[in-house]
Amino acid sequence: MFSADMLAELKKAKGYSKDAEILEVLPKSTRSIVSEIKSGKRHLTEEQALFIAHECGLNVQWVLVQLAEETAKTEEAKTVWHDLAKKIRRSATAALLAVIVIFGGLNQNSEPSALGV
Repeated sequence: MFSADMLAELKKAKGYSKDAEILEVLPKSTRSIVSEIKSGKRHLTEEQALFIAHECGLNVQWVLVQLAEETAKTEEAKTVWHDLAKKIRRSATAALLAVIVIFGGLNQNSEPSALGV
């Protein structure tokens, strides 16, 4: 239930303890919509998913692909979206590792500061 997990991620990122707090910020949401999303009867809209992605600092491509997988009508479509989500996740991980290696290497070669850092 990707949509329900995204609502939980928004609550966690914002430090919310109640669903009512989500209603104040999530576009086009009502108490019944949030309840239906949490129970799996409904999915986030693209607008809502993008909002949460931006608020939580998530990769928007990955979020939209995950949403597409959740809402796909056939098993074949679900499989295709799932495979694409894995590729995006791997690409993002590889990019992050490259940044760590590049900047980690720069830090190791630089002279320590007066604070010993």
